[in-house]
Amino acid sequence: MLFCFLKAKVCAAEGAAAQEKSADVFSLSLEDLKKLSVTGASRREQPTAEAPSSVTIITADEVKKYGYRTLADILQSARGVYITYDRNYSFVGVRGFNRGDFNSRILILIDGHRINNSLSDGGFIGTEFILDVDLIDRVEIIRGPGSVLYGNNAFFGVINVITRQGRDLGKYGGEVSGEAASFDTYKGRVTYGHRFDNGLEVLLSGSYYDSQGPEDLLFKEFSPPQAHIVDKGDDDNYKSAFGTLTFRDFTLQGGFITREKGDPTAVFGTVFNDPRARAVDERSYVTLKYEHDFPEIVDHVAAQVYYDRYDFEGTLPFPPPSGLVKNVTAGEWWGAEMQLRKKLFERHTLTFGAEYRDDFRLDRRNYFQASGVPFADDHRTRESYGVYLQGEIKLLTNLLFNAGARYDYYSSVGDTINPRLALIYDPFKNEKSVIKAIYGTAFRAPNFFELVFDPNLEPETITTYELVYEQQIGTRLRSSLSGFYNQIDDLISFDQGTFRNVKGAEAKGIEVELAGSWPSGLQSRISYTFQETEDRSTGQRLTDSPLHLGKVNLSVPVPLLKEKVFASAEFQYTSERATLFGTEADGFGIVNFTLFSHNLVKGLELSASIYNLLDEKYADPATPFHTQDLLERDGRTFRVKLTYRF
Repeated sequence: MLFCFLKAKVCAAEGAAAQEKSADVFSLSLEDLKKLSVTGASRREQPTAEAPSSVTIITADEVKKYGYRTLADILQSARGVYITYDRNYSFVGVRGFNRGDFNSRILILIDGHRINNSLSDGGFIGTEFILDVDLIDRVEIIRGPGSVLYGNNAFFGVINVITRQGRDLGKYGGEVSGEAASFDTYKGRVTYGHRFDNGLEVLLSGSYYDSQGPEDLLFKEFSPPQAHIVDKGDDDNYKSAFGTLTFRDFTLQGGFITREKGDPTAVFGTVFNDPRARAVDERSYVTLKYEHDFPEIVDHVAAQVYYDRYDFEGTLPFPPPSGLVKNVTAGEWWGAEMQLRKKLFERHTLTFGAEYRDDFRLDRRNYFQASGVPFADDHRTRESYGVYLQGEIKLLTNLLFNAGARYDYYSSVGDTINPRLALIYDPFKNEKSVIKAIYGTAFRAPNFFELVFDPNLEPETITTYELVYEQQIGTRLRSSLSGFYNQIDDLISFDQGTFRNVKGAEAKGIEVELAGSWPSGLQSRISYTFQETEDRSTGQRLTDSPLHLGKVNLSVPVPLLKEKVFASAEFQYTSERATLFGTEADGFGIVNFTLFSHNLVKGLELSASIYNLLDEKYADPATPFHTQDLLERDGRTFRVKLTYRF
């Protein structure tokens, strides 16, 4: 966890639904898309056309065809989203905003369960993400503030990962997968899933991943320039397990991952080329959910109770006299949620919900390994609760009004109220057009680590205005145009060795997307994003904020083997970005290529991918916790993967 490293340095120096799920979203017309459901926008299943947000859905079919390896890869493919990697963790940028700290301004969910941890409030998206990408059925990317329903961290949006079900694995339910990739990388997975005649449904899976990583990373910012050349300096290893058990109205779900990563960047001024610089993250959860319809009372009731845990251990080799420093943090929390939904007059829907959460363990201990003497030892707790109400009112047959508000209380920072309003209009009543006008606010409470530096920090807030227009063009094309304006107040920023509130930032931009499909099986998607994000105090563009993003995806069936073999290519362009040291990371364009086949042999899937096909040399801006200005990204790499279902 980045913040633990930071604190150590400071102190040391001192059915039908199933058919919809498996469909390739980008082969659907706008009319069909309107019927496709999204669950994360209103905490219930609803057509995407009625969702009070701009929504992108990435399906398992696309994950396979384009060879996506992690949730970070999946998000990178969506319009308006970009990923920064510091060779330890991956950070998601949305609409020009990426601070490279904790991923705490995006809420990550798995089947509606909050994955952001309790210490940094951050959500993992790289190899440290708790769920194997092969277990993803689809990913819902819901843009805009979501605090009206989710409270903390749903600042720029919500990412809801929907998992596969036991029935998806076929008659016998067995599935094994193996892959090999560059840098002596290997991964294996075993999954079992089945739905029994009595209604019991089970999915169980375990994964193992190991990568030695590159051994010749060059950091030009050091004086003189230095290369990281030691073994096990950028290695990555994880073991994960996931399971879901469903019977009638009850679902029991849990996940676990332990991931160890070598950090080759000499973060916080540690000794360079020392393989002892490591980070170990462990994340686990278990949740019990209940859902039932009561038509005579409130139509639908949903509830869950959960327990979560996050542990981190970092090792930092500093020069003498500090020597080796250990950072150990742990967080445990439990909570309960309830939601009631009632349909009124067959036209309107009313949703009421309440949540309670108890962060009963927030621990941090930093010490010198040689002596065992601690120089930081914090133990805290935090409680929070929230209630929300949302109404969806059909003013006309082609005009929907969505209005809601949520009240939250945090024992660490006090209370807040966040509303959202949306008008959703079909101007021609032909299901080929939709216009959405959206207003909303959200907040991010200072997390445990930030409050260690300054207990008087105020929550960040954001106000968003957005206009979305989607249009079907003929029978093969559909388009989307979005304009947005964000105003952020009391931004929490790391400055001069501490965290503090600054005036804030503002962002404005447009997103354009055109997608099409043809009877031959050809599918394509192209998007462009212009985004301008600046510090309101200085008027300067924020660091790690590209003005332009461009993306092109193309998938075609291979001749003579249609519906069995697909060739897919994607191009991703990111313009230059300012760095913390006042320079710029150059713009770059990346080409990825994948061949994917299924059912050449019954039950067998095979794919081969080349990433950064043209071997582009590029780097990301470093985070505030690095000595260097830029962090090199990988050149051309490959992966081959085989999956067999039986």
